[in-house]
Amino acid sequence: MEDDLENDMENDLENDLENDMEDDEVDELSELEEIFTEYITNNHFDMAWKVMGEHNEYLTSFLKTHHTLLTGDGPLPATIRHLIAILASARFSCSFLVESHKKELVRLGGNIEWVEKGLGAAPKKIRKLYELNMILAHRPWVLTAQHITDLTAPGADNWSLSELVYAIVLMVHFHLFASFIQSCVLMEERENQKENLNNRHFTPAIKCKIAPPYDCTQTNHKGSPSTEFYKVDHLLQKMQILRGKQQSPPPKEELKSRFHSVTLNCNDVENCSLVPVIEPDLSHFVRDVDFQYVDFARREKESEFPTFRIQDFNWDEEGYSMISRFNDDLAQLLDDKFRTICNLTYRTMGRHSSIDTTLFRRASWNYIQCLWGIRHDDYDYAEVNDLLHRNLKKYIKTASCYPEQCSKQEYNSIMKDFKTSEKIHLLMLVGEAKFQSSLLYSMKAVSLHFNRS
Repeated sequence: MEDDLENDMENDLENDLENDMEDDEVDELSELEEIFTEYITNNHFDMAWKVMGEHNEYLTSFLKTHHTLLTGDGPLPATIRHLIAILASARFSCSFLVESHKKELVRLGGNIEWVEKGLGAAPKKIRKLYELNMILAHRPWVLTAQHITDLTAPGADNWSLSELVYAIVLMVHFHLFASFIQSCVLMEERENQKENLNNRHFTPAIKCKIAPPYDCTQTNHKGSPSTEFYKVDHLLQKMQILRGKQQSPPPKEELKSRFHSVTLNCNDVENCSLVPVIEPDLSHFVRDVDFQYVDFARREKESEFPTFRIQDFNWDEEGYSMISRFNDDLAQLLDDKFRTICNLTYRTMGRHSSIDTTLFRRASWNYIQCLWGIRHDDYDYAEVNDLLHRNLKKYIKTASCYPEQCSKQEYNSIMKDFKTSEKIHLLMLVGEAKFQSSLLYSMKAVSLHFNRS
């Protein structure tokens, strides 16, 4: 009888847990449906979601973060969040985002002078963010704990630390979004207009685990297979060779030397114009136009701004923990998004299937973070030059550092033998690598400030 009672209790507990899990899943799906209804039906962003929707799992993760940053619990009023979004997007000349958030700011009751007159009419507290926004967009390695201390010092119009951390995440999120729109969405939009695909039906999957697979027959070229597919074949051969070499990695000093070699080679990848032309409708949100990205190897005060070693401060431990101190839900969303993009694979490369693409994805991620001065001590940076073609390195550097300079001609010149979805996947990876780089620099500065205050 005691055994029967114990079994009944166990069964009741299992049923309760299953019901709780089902309720949680229903609540999550309901929340996702609301998010998709709000954003996917927004015609202004229709093309952005279509392009990102080639990878439904990432789209879901991105939209949850986007929605939370703009409407979720947090220390900043909604109108201020949209004003920060405008300032961050304008830094990369993304009028697409700027115009959208102008409308939202006004719709939510924000001061119309903020929209019409820009920085000059913005609250003084927001104007104090200007330098931080500029640094995070173009040279995050110069950010120090003193910047954080100055912004959070007691006094009128200064920031609390929780407000500032939230504002930082907002800024780098919109730097990412602006870069992806400039380097990928607008490129695909022109292609779709040319091919009359604007009316293509688009229904993102709410539950990613049952999302339909991407159509592997879709490619972005019409060339001869014998010439186009050779490049992927050659890349697969290199990947096979590199897997063999991983059994006997180079000494630590050699790995360090190879990192510095790649940072120097970054200088050889042609730079775009360092002073972009700012459109008139954005000019009152942007000053110091000549403050742009410079190659990390050419940075000033090299001893003051050393290479950022990922082993000393990384996302999984320090970065996540610092954001979690102020907003645990936001930290978890960011972590989920990083894991989604880093693990996203369909095991295809062009016409090939059942391929382990880890080496190619890691080379792309580490190359972008190398551009921003971040080094993974255990990574052999010789793989970057082995796996990334010069034209590809040039484009993804432009996408990360000068996204407003991306051109359709250069976009069409890369990854010709890959699927369109694979090119989009790579540019999402590029954006997230820069996003994480900026977060690491800023959270390290916050951590140093936090520990000494």
